[in-house]
Amino acid sequence: MALDIGSSWVRAVIGSVSRDGQLMVDTVCERPSEGVIHGKIVNIEQCLRTISSVVQESELQAGAEVDSVIFGVGGSQIETYNSEGVVGITGKDLEITRDDIYRSLEVAKAFNLPADKEILHTLVQDFCVDGKEGIKDPINMLGHRLETKVLIVTGQSDVIQTDRKTLIRAGFDSQRVILQSLADAQVVLSSEEKEVGTVLVNIGSQVTNMIAYSNGSPCYAGGIDLGSNDVTNDIAYILGKSHAVAESVKCGSGCCYIPSIAPNDMVVIPQVQGLRAISMPKKELCKIIEPRMAEIFSFLKNDLDKCCPQSQFAGGVVLVGGGALLSGVSELASEIFRLQPRIGFPEALHGLDRSYIDPKYTTVLGLLQNEASRFLSAAVGKKSVRSSGNEWKQSSSENIFKKISRFFRTVAK
Repeated sequence: MALDIGSSWVRAVIGSVSRDGQLMVDTVCERPSEGVIHGKIVNIEQCLRTISSVVQESELQAGAEVDSVIFGVGGSQIETYNSEGVVGITGKDLEITRDDIYRSLEVAKAFNLPADKEILHTLVQDFCVDGKEGIKDPINMLGHRLETKVLIVTGQSDVIQTDRKTLIRAGFDSQRVILQSLADAQVVLSSEEKEVGTVLVNIGSQVTNMIAYSNGSPCYAGGIDLGSNDVTNDIAYILGKSHAVAESVKCGSGCCYIPSIAPNDMVVIPQVQGLRAISMPKKELCKIIEPRMAEIFSFLKNDLDKCCPQSQFAGGVVLVGGGALLSGVSELASEIFRLQPRIGFPEALHGLDRSYIDPKYTTVLGLLQNEASRFLSAAVGKKSVRSSGNEWKQSSSENIFKKISRFFRTVAK
């Protein structure tokens, strides 16, 4: 099961793998979230009730019980560090092996990690053999010195431990956590987009995540604790309306780019029961919405400029998440990032109803796809798994298969 524990919604997907390796989506379920603020569980009991409800419904619809889960983390707790690991090649004929790569990765991870952080991913950006840069896979090459450049992704330990504790109580003995943005990229970005450089932004309810790719590898990942719900709060406060009315106005008539609005465009604002609805110029509504969305994009752009100053992003900026459905969001993102924009849609997985091919389901579908990739790699006996995020793993393929097979049902096709 893939589980996206969001601030507004908890979404679950159960998948199955056919004998020929085809990933099928069995069911998608969602429930309004409780006990989660800015993507972090703040009330275990409330969140547990929601998770238990969505899990039970998912298993009922899929006709299967699943005791293994993959979930994602993001938001302001995410921090990244650039590091390098250098090792000498001492094996037979100076041929580089997987063991040499793993040794260099261990060296790269040997730095002073803050006490409240834990490493989520060690993502390879580049290999260098005897001073020769730009090598993507050095295995079987000859050399004396291997240098591995990595992006280390960390999360807040207490937040992640709370997630794990909650999921254990929900009945998941086996868990895996990954960066939400990596899951997003897996079902939205092509290999070409990652190679030429692309920025991916997921606008959630209370959290906005970003990951940037350059030369095929992540060069930055992070997030801020602002999202589309902050727009709703602004509308509610300024217009003196309830949160529900403000959300309805935002989704039905909202726009975050003033130049796209015609001078005479009007919007209808619902009133309390018994009073007639009122109208207001759409530009006035946009003047409430645009500053908040501009603030979100500006924070992200500043982080991007600081962490990837030399990177080129010919692939533009791709927007996903529920906030990506707001009118004018592409134009505003283009203006602030100074990149070509597009709205990203998750790939159409087999068995997935078309109604779920929607930016707001990107993360949960990406989580499922990520775990399926691990499952299939283990099934064919690979002892090394390199994910779409450029993460190298070493493990017994037999053990991986036993563990991950609990995640999926294997069905005949």
